[in-house]
Amino acid sequence: MEMREIKDHWTDWATTYGEQLKATTKTPTIKELEIDVLARAITQVIGTTQASFTMLEVGCGNGLNCMALAQIFPNARIDGLDYVPEMVEAAEAGNAKFRHSKNLRFHVGNALNLSATSELREVYDIVLTDRCLINLNTIELQKKALVSIARKIKRGGHFAMLENSLQTYEAQNECRALLGMKPRTPALYNLFIDEKEIVPHLDTCGLDLIDVEDFGSLHDLLLYVLLPFTNSGEVDYAHPLVKAATMLSKHTSQTTPSAFGRFGQNRLYLCRKTSSGVHKEHE
Repeated sequence: MEMREIKDHWTDWATTYGEQLKATTKTPTIKELEIDVLARAITQVIGTTQASFTMLEVGCGNGLNCMALAQIFPNARIDGLDYVPEMVEAAEAGNAKFRHSKNLRFHVGNALNLSATSELREVYDIVLTDRCLINLNTIELQKKALVSIARKIKRGGHFAMLENSLQTYEAQNECRALLGMKPRTPALYNLFIDEKEIVPHLDTCGLDLIDVEDFGSLHDLLLYVLLPFTNSGEVDYAHPLVKAATMLSKHTSQTTPSAFGRFGQNRLYLCRKTSSGVHKEHE
């Protein structure tokens, strides 16, 4: 898809679903796991849920992550940014309705040029993305966004990059093949992260990769491999086993992160900002 078409897609979903989960996510179970892993990563680097810190979510959609994290970290000052005005309107409406946090703001802006959004802070303690970079249709644009993001992280701060991995998606499809099933293909508006290209680029941005967590492997193996094998290939988001896998994954992750291997299409890459590291060619 062209970038204009991708934006049109998300504008349509924002208009159709507004404050609902469906505006950005097909199933509540993966959203539950995403918020859980983000909260654990933030606690890991901040130390306590009561700490005061600044955070920016790039590609916040209708604000569900920001609002959930604002409840978990009540003293955090959180900004959410999205390039679809209708998504930002939905986020503001949701926050006003439920009064999630007085320290929560939403802005319209572009991941490729965060400095152009004057309402943002100069730098943040934590910046995160959640299935944001995969909506950029070339690897070069993904790399450009990472340069822009790195500039918004203070020295010693952290970047939590929660994105779909091409490599773990392929591992999931290999499991399907072992059971005689056809491979799944990403949506046309997504370009999954190629770790061979993106992980080395993190270093050039001054971002030191300190941890990777596969938090959704059991969930995805059930949802996209085992249950479709027993159900004529159909994906059943509401199956009780998917909810059970979500609960088990959350409990297991407290002591044994990535306990179920590298088969979930979403991964969390946790980085620490060690230097400016931005090369001239990316400026």
